[in-house]
Amino acid sequence: MLSWGYVVPVALLVCLGTVYPASTNKEDERTIRGMVDQAVARLNVGDVTALDDFWDENADYVGVDGTLIKGRPQMRAFFRKITESSKGQQTVSVEQIRFIAPELATVDGSWTVTGARGADGKELAPIKGRGFEVVQKRNGKWRFIATREMVIFKGN
Repeated sequence: MLSWGYVVPVALLVCLGTVYPASTNKEDERTIRGMVDQAVARLNVGDVTALDDFWDENADYVGVDGTLIKGRPQMRAFFRKITESSKGQQTVSVEQIRFIAPELATVDGSWTVTGARGADGKELAPIKGRGFEVVQKRNGKWRFIATREMVIFKGN
């Protein structure tokens, strides 16, 4: 049997824990959404320095082809190659941000690339996909620490 001396302090901690993060989470969620928007806008114009501003030095990235890229320098080289070879533009929609802890969250979203061209130079149909990111707040700044991209394939 639980004693009230135990239940009341635990209940109080739970209540306080749900009140404080709610306002913090809203502010952090706005920051994370803004970070996604800024990163995409900058990468769309070939500005790979966005990686320095938004991705952790040791972040990793898994592209739609399954390639695992570790570390910001390798990611920068990968994105530089993509932005130089493609004229496609990406739009994104953040669908959900879930806080695992006050300084750790997951981001689910969808994306569409339009204007991309194939090897023959012809414009491709829009490419749709999903993205999943893990973001971490360190020293007061949110950064992507893991990114996973996937293309949505339509069934027959």
